[in-house]
Amino acid sequence: MQDPQKTRVTGRFWSPDKETDRIGEEFDADACDFCDRYKRRGLSKSSRLLLDFILDEGVQNRTVADLGSGAGGFSIELLKKGAASVIGVDLSSKMVEAASELARVSGFEGRAKFQVGNAAEAELPSSDIVIIDKVLCCYSDWRPLLKNAIDAGRTMVGFIVPRDQGLAKWPFRIGVRVVNIFQKRRGKILFYLHPLETLDRTLQDSGFTQQKRQGSRLWLVFLYTRAPTRA
Repeated sequence: MQDPQKTRVTGRFWSPDKETDRIGEEFDADACDFCDRYKRRGLSKSSRLLLDFILDEGVQNRTVADLGSGAGGFSIELLKKGAASVIGVDLSSKMVEAASELARVSGFEGRAKFQVGNAAEAELPSSDIVIIDKVLCCYSDWRPLLKNAIDAGRTMVGFIVPRDQGLAKWPFRIGVRVVNIFQKRRGKILFYLHPLETLDRTLQDSGFTQQKRQGSRLWLVFLYTRAPTRA
């Protein structure tokens, strides 16, 4: 009998537990690079787009949950712009260490908390804004992660996913397939393209409306909003 906790990926079964362990280990190795890159260049173009979308809606005194918070750059930028507090969750302990140190040196140690955990399963506080910056594509099953974000998000859910749409759709899919062949051979994490129409429908069924969408060269940036729910 098939294990319901496993997902079939290109001819074999892929365990979610092994998948998240692998994600954490791989990003452990990259934590210093991510942090140094943010200190040198700030946020990536796609992350800046999402930040601008959120700022247009208003961030002052709002609470934030950053799912897959990485080295903490996005969280720190929101705090600089007036967010009240941030909770960040990441699979990588080294990323959490880097984000916590970044918060300390930026003067936000008392308003930012970063913790190791699986954002798809972690118990999240109700937050005004939920961020999923280039994280959905790391999960073979996007549903638990998005559901957790929806349950936690009072007014905004913003996320960034690969640009699997428009004229670039099929070349992009072929490119991802080729990359994943080499990733698998090297024992590295795989990249997943999820159905954007289904993500949209899931959010709409939960009362969210797509407020903004814009693409960069490789990514699509989305912001969904809904009327505030009771705490």
